[in-house]
Amino acid sequence: MNKVVALLFVVMLSTSFSQAKEREPKGKLRIITVKPHSIYFKVHQSFVGGTVEVYDANQTLLETEALPHTHTMVFFDEKPSGKYFIKVKKGNQTIEFGYVHI
Repeated sequence: MNKVVALLFVVMLSTSFSQAKEREPKGKLRIITVKPHSIYFKVHQSFVGGTVEVYDANQTLLETEALPHTHTMVFFDEKPSGKYFIKVKKGNQTIEFGYVHI
């Protein structure tokens, strides 16, 4: 009797694992804080090891930094007012978003 119960338990457990779906990430980017001179954001872990690039309104590359963590802060205190674009890249993945520096 114990063997039958154990076998049923193993079968139920294996079917529940085989039908479980892998969770997809909620989003690849989450902006945490926007301040007058900085922006703080989090990217999906798949972007760790990539780069963060800052472009001006004319799509001129201003700076590039490595992305060693998921959380990153970009400072605009020494840049003139205007619209900027931030691109996070790794391999063939890219996230792009804008920031208006006042």
